[in-house]
Amino acid sequence: MKLLFVLCLIAVVGLSVGEIDLHPRGCIYIEGRCVRDCEEGTHGYSTGCSPVEPEPTCDNPTPVVDPTEDICDFTACYCDAPTVRDTATGKCVLLEECTKTKDTKN
Repeated sequence: MKLLFVLCLIAVVGLSVGEIDLHPRGCIYIEGRCVRDCEEGTHGYSTGCSPVEPEPTCDNPTPVVDPTEDICDFTACYCDAPTVRDTATGKCVLLEECTKTKDTKN
């Protein structure tokens, strides 16, 4: 009986010490509440109160931060490196797999 009590005590202590990550990839937050988990292939990005680092896209794979504009409480799901956001499809793809847009100039 003592052994059962000790094992239960160890189990309770072990469960209370361990952390459960409910949003392992990150989350989109609105007013401090998670409204949507980031999908596979992306990760959560937030600013707190600082300039936003734009997400790399097919059109702009190396975006530059505008240090003059602080934005507070911005959250988004950004593509995991080495992928970029294909703005035509909204998916994360390798740069060489970006949707090719036709040049309409003749």
